[in-house]
Amino acid sequence: MRLTVHKETPVRIPRAKIHKMFELIADEEAEPDSKASINLVFTTDRRLRELNRSFRNKDRATDVLSFTLDESKDEDATFGEIYISVETARRQAADYGGTPSEEFLRLACHGLLHLFGYDHMKPREAVVMKEREERILSCVGGR
Repeated sequence: MRLTVHKETPVRIPRAKIHKMFELIADEEAEPDSKASINLVFTTDRRLRELNRSFRNKDRATDVLSFTLDESKDEDATFGEIYISVETARRQAADYGGTPSEEFLRLACHGLLHLFGYDHMKPREAVVMKEREERILSCVGGR
């Protein structure tokens, strides 16, 4: 499995840490023989609002959205896409007392876990997902 990072807005991202984190998650979660790709897109509040409205019927921006696209393991398959709002991530970093890079990493981790089936709709699921997120981030120098 491979990760491709796209920037639709000028932003400095912790690319090496994101790729390291992706490898950790993919090694544990992905099908061993999968050659599919995941697209990680850093974009704007406006784009996240459009996606959120189109796919979730919520007319507001959000920090991260994940979409599972193709279950195929083929090289030309796109397993999923993750969209992160740079503007929202920067605001959240200030609110949480962290850096934008830390928040980008946290949101990328969160989005990847969603692609691999983790969720936080029920309290127990939320605990499992949060613990997994924290363990992964601690391995790559995130918060």
